[in-house]
Amino acid sequence: MRLVETEAYAVHGLDADARLRLGALGDVILGAGLNVTGIREPHEIERIHFLDSLSVLSIPCVSAGGGIVDVGSGAGLPALVLAIALPSTMIVALESQHKKCGFISRAARELSLSNVTVCCERAEAYGRGEGRERYHVAISRAVASVPVVAEYSLPLVTLGGCMVALQGAISDQEWIQADKAIGILGGDSLDATRLQPFPDAQNRWAYIAKKVKPTPSGFPRRPGVPAKRPLGG
Repeated sequence: MRLVETEAYAVHGLDADARLRLGALGDVILGAGLNVTGIREPHEIERIHFLDSLSVLSIPCVSAGGGIVDVGSGAGLPALVLAIALPSTMIVALESQHKKCGFISRAARELSLSNVTVCCERAEAYGRGEGRERYHVAISRAVASVPVVAEYSLPLVTLGGCMVALQGAISDQEWIQADKAIGILGGDSLDATRLQPFPDAQNRWAYIAKKVKPTPSGFPRRPGVPAKRPLGG
């Protein structure tokens, strides 16, 4: 896939090899046998997936380095894009659907991304097991409401690390609930940063919380419970 947003990639520090891999990722997405994304126009894949994923590099805790887990990775976005942009950073794509896990694994192999690992497991189970307090950053992209994402993400984050939830604007009620949930889970207060991945992008926000104390042993709750009964309500 021929990339046209070359200036934007340069701003994010992507060299010629990284841009070549992004173009190859676009080809993999367009040629996938399963419908990994509803966006099929190449330039929109660049804008909505590539530039949107790269916009998190403007967040200090992401650019500071350390392991990253992409919670609810779906088609590997932003995991695969961040792996291309941050070749020295280990990225784990955490996804519970086996078909999507298979796609991410194939894409990583085809792009020779040795810094990508796929974990095909529910976030709740992973956060109670080997993934607990293991990563500097837990990123999610339009996965669930912020209180739910907090329970998926913060148990995975080390002290001093952060969760970053990418989604649209949230209500005052969701903000209050998320702030309470984050406090229960060991985070500090909720913060938000408006992102502008491309000039006409609208309603792109990153909701951020730093991990300041260990997550209590009872969290995350068993699979399905965080979505049914979000914390902070």
